[in-house]
Amino acid sequence: MKHAGTQAIKTTRLTLRKLELTDAEMMFRNWASDDEVTRFLRWDAHKTIDDSKNMIQMWVNNYQSDSTYYWGMYLKDGEMIGSIGIIITSEHDFKAELGYKIGSRWWGQGYTSEAARAVIDYMFKNTDIERIDAYNSVENPASGKVMEKVGMRYEGFSRHNYKTRDGFQDCTLFGIIRDEWE
Repeated sequence: MKHAGTQAIKTTRLTLRKLELTDAEMMFRNWASDDEVTRFLRWDAHKTIDDSKNMIQMWVNNYQSDSTYYWGMYLKDGEMIGSIGIIITSEHDFKAELGYKIGSRWWGQGYTSEAARAVIDYMFKNTDIERIDAYNSVENPASGKVMEKVGMRYEGFSRHNYKTRDGFQDCTLFGIIRDEWE
């Protein structure tokens, strides 16, 4: 599979770029320490800035591979409001999964859709990915609305798809394939 790595992407209101250790305080303050934001994630809200630094360091290390796709979401003034990424789930099948998180102060303002659309475009333009999946907990329908807005199609329901601090999550699955994107 052809890879392009994490390159900066500019949208109307956002800059998507690689995370840096200096972003840890913004990450912690704006979303990673928020129990509501992390409710549907596989990790608990960060208790200290060091938790955020450790997570960022993991991504910084992963950037050495051109198959890593993970961006911080930054407003034009440089404020980090969330993150978005693509995980390659199968090199053989040219398949990936989209995931995102954004601080609650920015919910409902279209930032996540703007970032997701840009990342999907980036992947289809710069790699030979064939399919991008995403899923959301049925208890988090706003996330599913983001997927619909960016052209992903509802494809089904998956019971106990993943585990969070609240237990196993039933999820809806969305997907987009290259032909639909084009």
